[in-house]
Amino acid sequence: MRRRVFATMIVLCLFGAAAAYAAGPVSSPPNSYTGAFAVAGAAGTNAKPTPVALTETLGMSSTTQGNVGAPLVDIKTTTYGVKAPNGGMFPTCSIAKISANNGNNGKWNAVCPKGSLVATGSVTAALTSPSANLAGPGAPCQLGLWVYNGGPGKLIFFFTTTPAQCDGLTTGDAAPWLGKVSEQGKNLVTDVPEPADVSYNAGNVGLFGSLESEVLHFKKMSVKKNGKVYPFIESTGCLKHARPYTISYTATQSNTGSPTEAAGTVKGSASC
Repeated sequence: MRRRVFATMIVLCLFGAAAAYAAGPVSSPPNSYTGAFAVAGAAGTNAKPTPVALTETLGMSSTTQGNVGAPLVDIKTTTYGVKAPNGGMFPTCSIAKISANNGNNGKWNAVCPKGSLVATGSVTAALTSPSANLAGPGAPCQLGLWVYNGGPGKLIFFFTTTPAQCDGLTTGDAAPWLGKVSEQGKNLVTDVPEPADVSYNAGNVGLFGSLESEVLHFKKMSVKKNGKVYPFIESTGCLKHARPYTISYTATQSNTGSPTEAAGTVKGSASC
């Protein structure tokens, strides 16, 4: 099997009110990004948080003509009025478990406990050589995205694909990786650095991966312990009937991953 590259993509945990919205594009040539999500669930309060489900849509709205986007090395989001404090109450899966089984015809999924899978989605990306100077359109790559609870403050991301879907790439050519969530005041902050094997040295064969589109569905989940209900993602209220958010992208155009550069910021607010 010819070993190629996993296209870059990162999963953002954007949480909000029961509404769908889109952010305008931000540009840093050759990148131009958009963001949108829909959330199902009540607004909730600090005293009575409510479980929510969400669908996240990310993508590159346009590129410099004939080019693709530079590989992303980090995406950081800040979202008002949501929390994810209950990872310790839910089953967990680990990078080690998935890595030990990620090429075994789906056994990577079987080893993760029921209830640890918190989101699933799909990704479309483009694969290019660094020597092409991001000249597009690149080879197409279709990926499945799986997100597991890794415990308090942790999410584990993993790509799956087939050679026919991703120019020779197969499941297991890129390792699962870690994202982190934390709280800053009334905001949930999600920061997921992209490792080299899904970004500027994807598949460890020196190719670039560029995000084109991503749709991710986080499930509305909760567990009951000792008579109390614990949501996985919970809403705790809004700011003047709105939920402000920020998405910050960082990229590189180097096959070493350095230097990095700000690739743009999307700011917006959802009704709540």
